[in-house]
Amino acid sequence: MKKILIPTDFSPCADTAARIGRWIAKKVNAEILYLHGLKTPVDWVNLPKRLEDTYPEIKAQIGAAHQKLDELVLATEHEGLKAEKSLAFLEGFETIANTVLDTQNDLIVMGSHGLTGVKKFALGSHTEKIMRTAQAPVLACKKPGDELKFNTIVFASGLEADTHPAFDQLLRFADSMNAENLYFVEVTTPYNFRPTGEVMGKIRDFVDAHDFRHISLHSYAHYTIEAGILEFAQSVGADLIGIANHGRTGLGGIFVESIPENLLRYGQLPVLSIRV
Repeated sequence: MKKILIPTDFSPCADTAARIGRWIAKKVNAEILYLHGLKTPVDWVNLPKRLEDTYPEIKAQIGAAHQKLDELVLATEHEGLKAEKSLAFLEGFETIANTVLDTQNDLIVMGSHGLTGVKKFALGSHTEKIMRTAQAPVLACKKPGDELKFNTIVFASGLEADTHPAFDQLLRFADSMNAENLYFVEVTTPYNFRPTGEVMGKIRDFVDAHDFRHISLHSYAHYTIEAGILEFAQSVGADLIGIANHGRTGLGGIFVESIPENLLRYGQLPVLSIRV
């Protein structure tokens, strides 16, 4: 892992992501790129220089964004890490997710508030959009505890054949975080019921194709996949949930694109979404 992208809107939620991203960067000796997206009422990129002074409010907004990005870079460098900034100008219906697609990163770290009450019916957040579209793994986090750690990691899988590379990435991430406990879980619901013995056999066949140290294998039953993953993760004291994400491809049977997002919406644990 050489480069970590941290999109930011300078909110407390984004500050959480920055803190976690710097912590990970120290562990793996990675560089950090802070990215802020700014939407302006005029096409600022192609605006002639002589006309910029006619939009003092926009100039002030751009200057404030650069100052905040500079502060993040400086704080990161004071921690002994390399960092750089990028200010993206968004046009029309573009979001920060569009800009992320144009960057090359090994990991994206983002904060998330989750969704509760009536808000759960609203259009997905920027974090969820990036989880659906980014090629790099996306680590989405809510407010962390006083101690940052990923000692216990759960990888939730539907055992799809195309998710083997995602599991490999999860194993590499676990090693880089010095995780002590790894759990592999497949959730059985009334809609995808199979006998436990059959499921455990398929789990063993899946993990046997990988090089890993000790990992605990589990078949877990619940009414829904998301509820089962969250309940299992809580029962083992997980610090992180890892999951393969099929994005917008529509592949993967029951493990459709909404599951990583729902884990983030309704759970409290960080979610590492790894694109298939």
